[in-house]
Amino acid sequence: MDIQDGFIVGIFNYCDSWCASCGFTSRCRVFADTVQLESAVDPTLKPLIDARLLPDVPTNPPPWMQELIEQASTFALETRTDRRDCRSPAIVPDHAVLREHASTYFDWVLAWLRTHEAFAVATDPRDPRAVVSWLHSMIDVKVRRALHGLAEDDPSSRNWPADYDGSAKVALLAVERSQVAWLQIVERGHATWADAEPFVRRLLSLRHEIEGIFPGARAFVRPGFDEPDDVAKLLASEGV
Repeated sequence: MDIQDGFIVGIFNYCDSWCASCGFTSRCRVFADTVQLESAVDPTLKPLIDARLLPDVPTNPPPWMQELIEQASTFALETRTDRRDCRSPAIVPDHAVLREHASTYFDWVLAWLRTHEAFAVATDPRDPRAVVSWLHSMIDVKVRRALHGLAEDDPSSRNWPADYDGSAKVALLAVERSQVAWLQIVERGHATWADAEPFVRRLLSLRHEIEGIFPGARAFVRPGFDEPDDVAKLLASEGV
């Protein structure tokens, strides 16, 4: 695990972007820069910045953040039009089924959210409805990123773990969390099993497909998240 200016290097590349449920926000450069940028518009965030002792950053987004914003904008545009648009990077033809299944799950949940307001407005990470609401798009995004990365990968040009396995792991974990969430939703009476079953079955299918195409996904070590010993040493060194 690499540390730079108190932040875990690259931790934001392999997360689900749900800062409200993350214990590593104080170690994440993206979170720090985002709070700093938002504070320029909303001064009430200043106490949060001071409490976290975040370093000063310029008001304008740094280059890496601008690139992330542009990528997110491009993806949003493509999902509003046609996911089969020729602008999307090519993937291995045999893997198209996984992409379509992830997209279908996204569409199903989106339709559900539009007709079940209690799900759409749920934000507490402890609420299974919020878990389903947040992660449905993350599954689609990370599956696409993993498939594109695999198709474009050249193992001979790198001597580090494949980035696509990291994306696939995030998708896999989101699939499993979503599956558990749907079962909890039924247990709590927020939906019937008849309502939830199609979602659960699709998630089971996605899990098997991801594991089949990305057999190294679970072994991928995500900075911070999968390094408890290193994190413990870091905290101990800082007297936390």
